[in-house]
Amino acid sequence: MTSTGASVASQTNFDKGVEFRLKGNASFKEGDYTEALRQYYFAILHLRTVGGNKEKKIFEEKANEQLVMIYNNMSNVYSKQNKWERVIEYATMVTALDPKNKKATFRLGQAYLRQGKADKAKPLLEDVLKMDPNDALVKSEIARLEEDEQHMENREKNIYRKMFS
Repeated sequence: MTSTGASVASQTNFDKGVEFRLKGNASFKEGDYTEALRQYYFAILHLRTVGGNKEKKIFEEKANEQLVMIYNNMSNVYSKQNKWERVIEYATMVTALDPKNKKATFRLGQAYLRQGKADKAKPLLEDVLKMDPNDALVKSEIARLEEDEQHMENREKNIYRKMFS
């Protein structure tokens, strides 16, 4: 048993998960997104099962903190690859564990915007702006959202003009 009361095997499994996450981070920094995702998947496999039924309480909070980081990192990788459905999938996993997570909320808003779902993107991006009113990236996405909304409004006006002229 370790000082936390956990078995050596469970602690080793947790440590392996952290190690894979860090390897994934290194691969991401090198621009090797495929390898980063591979390492993150290995990390998830270790962290989701750490402690089993007997030691779940000991590791649950620490494992969830690691999973939030991993899922956020994975959504970031997928955003670099313009795989917006996957961004939504992993950012949603983050918000399930940490509902006020700024990065995940931003990526959800960004992904919905890229999919043309302004109605879903707007409240998410506005929430992030409330969390950090000076975030230039969020302001940029909101400007893009407003531009898209204006474009849609102009398009609708033209359609109605043609219908009634």
